[in-house]
Parts: sequence; C-alpha cells; structure tokens
Amino acid sequence: MNFLFVCTGNVSRSPAAEAVFQDLTSGRYGIRSAGISPFCPRPLSRDDVGWADVVAVMEGDHRAFIVERWPDAASKVRVLEIEDRYHRHDPVLLRLLEAKLGTLLAEIEGGGMIGT
Repeated sequence: MNFLFVCTGNVSRSPAAEAVFQDLTSGRYGIRSAGISPFCPRPLSRDDVGWADVVAVMEGDHRAFIVERWPDAASKVRVLEIEDRYHRHDPVLLRLLEAKLGTLLAEIEGGGMIGT
C-alpha cells in the first residue's frame, strides 16, 4: 500500500508527515510527500496521485485542489486538518501527526475508511 502526504509547499507539514509515518510503519508501506505549489521542492503530479492508495492532505483546500484535477482520486483523499503554522521539527506538529497518522493507520489496517 502506498501513502502520499500533501501540503502547500512540501517544506514542513508533508515532509514531517512522511517522516513520522515512516517511523510508525517501520517501512512497511511506500511513502512520499509533495506540495500543491508549482514552486515547491516536490510538486504534486498525476503520477503521484495515481501511485498512492491513500492521499493524506493537510487541509480541505488541498483536497479540493486534487479532486478538481483528478476527480477519480476523491475516494482516496483524507483530510488531516493540520494548519500551516508549524515548522517541520516543531514538537507540537510531530505529536499532532503521530496522533492523526496513528488513527489513520489503525483504520486502514482494520479495513476502515480512507477518504474524508
């Protein structure tokens, strides 16, 4: 199973989510991160969205961006509701990601829902 984490600039939230999820899963899954800005280190692409089984986005606007461009991906997009106010190594962000990604992982491994 492949997981893609998406934020705006792929500088803080999505790379932090990628690292936290890697730790939570001990490398059991494919994991990538990207940003919706065309000027970010790793801009989101159609290939990224097609590769992913789960696309975890930080905010509702990120979901809207993806669904507008790739409507077929709507069912695999999950909004984590994490605002853009943290730097990548902020302990508050890391704890928030551990909690939200732990819940996401438990739901998926339990056969539960993905998109929201």
